[in-house]
Amino acid sequence: MSRRALLLGATGLVGGHCLRKLLECDDYQEVRVLTRRPVGIEHEKLVERVIDPGDIDQHQDFFAVDDVFCALGTTLKQAGSKEAFRRVDLDLVVHIGRLARDAGVQRFLLVSAVNANAHSPFFYARIKGQLERELKALKLPLLALFQPSLLLGERETPRPVEAFGIRFSKIIDPITRWTDAHWLPVSGERVADALLGMALMGPDNGTYRVRFRDFVVYAGKYRDKYLRSAS
Repeated sequence: MSRRALLLGATGLVGGHCLRKLLECDDYQEVRVLTRRPVGIEHEKLVERVIDPGDIDQHQDFFAVDDVFCALGTTLKQAGSKEAFRRVDLDLVVHIGRLARDAGVQRFLLVSAVNANAHSPFFYARIKGQLERELKALKLPLLALFQPSLLLGERETPRPVEAFGIRFSKIIDPITRWTDAHWLPVSGERVADALLGMALMGPDNGTYRVRFRDFVVYAGKYRDKYLRSAS
């Protein structure tokens, strides 16, 4: 038990799974969470601060950790406008990356999107691509850009497209072990497993694009080592 982690987006689909797994993992002695609303969990390793994202500079001390897991994200519908979406999914996350770099964070793991492309004609994909480009420019010791397609799992606010992905995944699930198709739906829990797997058993430096096949590999490493030892 030697590492400290900071998690952002702990109340979302991937972030919720990630929080639970970080608290269960013996490699982390402390799990910090910055959130807009309480996560509703009590644990001896959990240190939670409920903040206004606009005041995040006042919490720079919270970034003195080894690993940052960033699962922040919204939708255009939830944000209310393209500008509001940009403030969260681009401006806020880039600022978080800068705070992490300045605090000496060793690993920054981000949940992005499979279609991230800074030059895309589509707004969502373009914002995600611009975010990845800005984070790369920060020169973090390790930057892992996780790029899932449709995320499967239960959300507080259901998304119709992802509901379709759940039905579709049941049809194509038998073939996923033999394909590298990055567009395949993936469960939020598998992405969380892969996040921890890469943080704990992946490289120590560099910039990496992490996609469907990598989720399978790193989630498998995490489950083999940590879930088996806990059973």
